[in-house]
Amino acid sequence: MSGNERGRGILSEADRAYLRGETEFASVQSERNARARIRERVFDAVLDFEVLVECLSERDRRLVVDNQLESIDGTEAFDALVSAVAFLYRVTADADLDFETVLTEAVNLAEASDDRAATVQLDLTFQSLTAEQLRHKLERGEDLSLTEIAFLHQSDDVRMDELARYFRDADDSTPEVDDGRIQSKVTNF
Repeated sequence: MSGNERGRGILSEADRAYLRGETEFASVQSERNARARIRERVFDAVLDFEVLVECLSERDRRLVVDNQLESIDGTEAFDALVSAVAFLYRVTADADLDFETVLTEAVNLAEASDDRAATVQLDLTFQSLTAEQLRHKLERGEDLSLTEIAFLHQSDDVRMDELARYFRDADDSTPEVDDGRIQSKVTNF
């Protein structure tokens, strides 16, 4: 479901189009006003999650999944949830908070309604991504994650025709793309 086929969430249809670079404003001041409005909505939405956790009934929460998330393509639902957590991960870092602590508290807040607590262990290992490193992986026929492909796609170091040649035909012994999902092998680029 594209951003233009759905109702307003945190962002209006116009906000989504602006952030994607699909529209421009007539004046610098109009753009500043839009950016300020978006920031306020994001802030208010983050605060609204407390109300949702505390006050939205389990039935209503489940209906969001049953009637909404399950009605869209599984990868789109997965991507939406991953993006939500990724955004909160970044905001947590921007706020100089420890993500593992926030995640532990969040999981335990969610589990408290079922009269249980959880132990959360998060092990983050970082590695830098370079176009050359990923190009070598492709040449060796190794799988790339969608994150790695997205990195290459946005990189100025790799031309689109060069990247596309690795994903032409699954029968040509091209590497598979591991998207981390249940339907985990994507072979068409």
